[in-house]
Amino acid sequence: MARLTGDDVRAVAFGQPGWGKRGYAPDEVDAFLDRAAAALDALAAGHPPGMDAADVQQVVFRKPPIGKRGYAEAAVDDFLDQLAASMPGAGGTTGIELNGAPLDR
Repeated sequence: MARLTGDDVRAVAFGQPGWGKRGYAPDEVDAFLDRAAAALDALAAGHPPGMDAADVQQVVFRKPPIGKRGYAEAAVDDFLDQLAASMPGAGGTTGIELNGAPLDR
């Protein structure tokens, strides 16, 4: 699987969940993905990203208010799996190295 870029994260779009389901709160998902895109941009520029795979795997989103529909949970979860694989620490590694030195978060 190819590593995602910040542009990939900014370009993603999610559909709404099925009828009667609320999904994830879009404002929370969008805010997290903004941070993730910035982290991937920093990583590509050779700077500490400030986020790693564990941060992506542990994120929890609330549901939108009753009567509102958010983003489809399965689609968001699938994308988060791809995102986690693109972050330092993915796949049981100890992190990404820059110039032979461990990259600080």
